[in-house]
Amino acid sequence: MSLPSLSSSSVYEPSSSHDEEYELDLCMEKETREQIIKCITKSEDESFEELPECSLKQMGFAEAKEDICFKFACSRKYMVDGLTDLLENRKCTDLTVLVGDRTFHCHLPLLQECSNFFMPFHRMDVVSLSTDVVTPVGFEIAYDWISHNDAKLPRQHIVEVYLTATYLHMTELKSHIWSRLDNPKLLNGLEAFKIFLEALPFKASVLQDLMLGRIHNYFLMVVATQEYLDLEPEHVYQMLSHINMCVNSEMEMFMSGVRWLFYNWPNRKKSAVTIMQAIRFNLMPAWYITVLKTPQSDEQFQELLDIPEVKSMIDLGLSFSITHNFLDPTSPLKEPLQMMKPLERQWVFNADTRHHHRYECSNWSYLTFKVFNEYLQCIIIAGDRFVPSLEYLKPGQMMDCCHEALEKKSLNK
Repeated sequence: MSLPSLSSSSVYEPSSSHDEEYELDLCMEKETREQIIKCITKSEDESFEELPECSLKQMGFAEAKEDICFKFACSRKYMVDGLTDLLENRKCTDLTVLVGDRTFHCHLPLLQECSNFFMPFHRMDVVSLSTDVVTPVGFEIAYDWISHNDAKLPRQHIVEVYLTATYLHMTELKSHIWSRLDNPKLLNGLEAFKIFLEALPFKASVLQDLMLGRIHNYFLMVVATQEYLDLEPEHVYQMLSHINMCVNSEMEMFMSGVRWLFYNWPNRKKSAVTIMQAIRFNLMPAWYITVLKTPQSDEQFQELLDIPEVKSMIDLGLSFSITHNFLDPTSPLKEPLQMMKPLERQWVFNADTRHHHRYECSNWSYLTFKVFNEYLQCIIIAGDRFVPSLEYLKPGQMMDCCHEALEKKSLNK
């Protein structure tokens, strides 16, 4: 039971009423009541002492010098593993991407972090991508690469991944692909040719040009393949006109074009002019061009050389070669006569190849279409040993036997 409250009047001014005193006596003892009255009664000379102000810092509650380590209910590793599982297994996705007949459930924040293409989209949007620019396989591999920490790019679909990264503006992924394609240790000439072939259906011109430049000293190995013979005319022209292809002379480049034409001459003769336009006849020696102007024993070969446009190319090449040989290098007539020599190929040689010798040398053999095909057969047999057998030809360099034959000829004059 609670005690009745004491009013100030009953404390400071004791009532004379016997009833009130009686009630107080019932509530507390007389001594207790007198002690309370004494404590709260203020004398005339007494004043209350003011309590001085004191801050928490003065009381000893200083700021903590070290960070407080909070212990969560789950560990950091548990949370990281949970987020990784969320991304890798595509849980709680918020974007749908349609590529052809495939549906991909993705995380929009992840795509926006790695691809500028997805920046305008919002949660729960449905995005449709044309298979002309992005393939289902390409998108799947690209998304796995950005969502998996240990993902690796497979060689098999690298063109499709490249097209996906290009179209979706995935800068980091595209840079990673270029780093592989630019590394000669990871990509030799034959692999470059394979990627060139894979890029053709997608019309990826930038990738095609890059891969052509990587073929380099594997060019004649490529010419020996069935895939080369199956190329379209425009792609053969693109390859034969490329400056980085390694051959011993322009005659080998000429025979490479002839090989493609003669594989199906009845249907390909209409492309003869286009293919021959890739050949730099003005890089051929005059004696070889002169032989081309003489009657040929092979009917197809003669038919090719009799095409008016091809005859014109041969004549211009012969005129250039003869005039260039007799014209002084410093002559002011070079430019008016358009006698500036075209850019040369990457010249290589193999001492065991007879048509790589100078015609003055006893080891030399004239390069006919038959000889060229025999050379390609040797390349096929050599396989991986062919490219290491090639040496780059330096200006003025000759094999020892050719040098001796040339000196002997000059002494006999």
